[in-house]
Amino acid sequence: MRVDGKVALVTGGGRGIGRAISLALAAAGADVVVNYVSDEKAAGETVDEIRRMGRRALALKADVAVETEVDAMVERALAEMGGIHILVNNAGVRSQAVPMLEQTVPAWDRVVSVHLRGTYLCCKRVGRWMVEQRFGRIVNITSLAGMGGVAFRADYGPAKAGILNLTKSLAVEWARYNIRVNCVAPGIVETDLIKGMAKTKFATNLEKAYKRTPMRRAAAPEEVASVVLFLVSEASSFVTGVNIPVDGGWTADIIGY
Repeated sequence: MRVDGKVALVTGGGRGIGRAISLALAAAGADVVVNYVSDEKAAGETVDEIRRMGRRALALKADVAVETEVDAMVERALAEMGGIHILVNNAGVRSQAVPMLEQTVPAWDRVVSVHLRGTYLCCKRVGRWMVEQRFGRIVNITSLAGMGGVAFRADYGPAKAGILNLTKSLAVEWARYNIRVNCVAPGIVETDLIKGMAKTKFATNLEKAYKRTPMRRAAAPEEVASVVLFLVSEASSFVTGVNIPVDGGWTADIIGY
């Protein structure tokens, strides 16, 4: 699977799943714009690694929930990289597990703004260029939480469900412009955050999640990235509007075998 000659923008692309996606796209021949909002060091390290592969790379700071920052990021990416053929909306913020009646409205707003509004703003701004070019590949990172109800997550689940519906809407609307829009829904992924949980009071919850997964383990970030690469490559040339769970069988198992 190759994406030679393409430019990709990966939001939240400096660490975790986003870093794996950025590196996978670069390894497949793309130049990459790595978006970040706070961890400049991680974004810079990802950019350095991409450049060592012989690809162009650029780190750009922007809060994806702020329209003016998204506009500025995209304008600079277009000016310096010559286009954005691939958009991966991966940026997110951590959601706190609290009962809905105890959740504050500002906390809810922040989670929904970054995940759903941020995806909308990036799709809208980059999509304008893609429509003009009659070419585009968009992958939105959603979650299993967007596919069903999750207690104590009245912000995260609805935001991810909104991304899933937005994906389907744009896939239908933009298909005539040769723009494909799809989702990837990771299950539990072995990021630094998850690794850290193994040493905390949440270790028991983590072990339960592993046991709930038929494959009995977490995904590596690279396993999510490979599905993203498939969806932006011509290997999936007739695929649009779909959501692919990368969950080790979690959604297939209705009884928790």
